[in-house]
Amino acid sequence: MDTYAAFASKVSYTIRPRVHEADLGEYRGCVEVIGRESDWTFSFTRFCEVARPSRERAEHDAMRLAQHLRDTECGDGKSWILPGQISQTGEQALLADIPSSLLNPSPGPATGRRGKRHLRVAA
Repeated sequence: MDTYAAFASKVSYTIRPRVHEADLGEYRGCVEVIGRESDWTFSFTRFCEVARPSRERAEHDAMRLAQHLRDTECGDGKSWILPGQISQTGEQALLADIPSSLLNPSPGPATGRRGKRHLRVAA
């Protein structure tokens, strides 16, 4: 790819690692990729090869697969990994370049619930 083609490329990729419960107590990571170019949108999904007994392990697999896809299949444009379903208990080396605002918050110690506390405080 020459320099002009690299700057003329308008493809942007959104890469979303996810975890699905495959069976009772088994989790499998997958990555959804949505590509956008000026007039059209395309998407594909890749699944991790192995189902894991813990959600955390499946999260690690999904993040590794997302980084691999970003480096190999999504290298012709801009790409962002948006780990909305991945928790902060993930492997720190994999989450180092992800802003903490994009990660799921850990459940609070008092309520065990995720999220929306800031909305109650603001109201």
